[in-house]
Parts: sequence; structure tokens; C-alpha cells
Amino acid sequence: MPSTSQSGALRTNIPARLDRLPWSRWHVRILIGLGVVWILDGLEVTVVGNLTGALAKPGSGIQITQSQVTGFGGAMYVAGACAGRCSGAG
Repeated sequence: MPSTSQSGALRTNIPARLDRLPWSRWHVRILIGLGVVWILDGLEVTVVGNLTGALAKPGSGIQITQSQVTGFGGAMYVAGACAGRCSGAG
């Protein structure tokens, strides 16, 4: 049970209890899955960031500025992330 010391700091034994929990293959799979998703998310942001400049160039066939591409792209990214989270997919 947590207790408060004289300095007002909360003291607990939860970290020591967490260290005693077993580490299983399931934990490794989750860790690898999260790492892969993190890498893919970074790659996605890099690709989109590099494409915004090319889309906004004169003669690209699209009459749009780089700030419009970035603003709309960012809004759609957030909307997609929210929709995925709300549908239970994320």
C-alpha cells in the first residue's frame, strides 16, 4: 500500500512488483508490432512531407499551394486516425 514520507513524496512498491512479472512471447510480439508500426508511421510522414513540395510545383497539373496540401493532408491524416480509432481498427 502506498505511503507518504515526511518529505511528502509518495512511496510505493509497485515497480518492484512489476519487475517480478513474467516476460512472455506475447510481450515480445507486442513490442515488435509497436516498433514496426512506429517505423511505418515515420515513413508515411516522410513520404507525405516529400510529396507536398512536388504537388505544389507549377506545372504539376494541380493548382494548389504547399500550405494547402499540408493543411488538407494533415487534416485528412488526423480525421483518418480518429475514424480508425473510433471504429476499433486502430
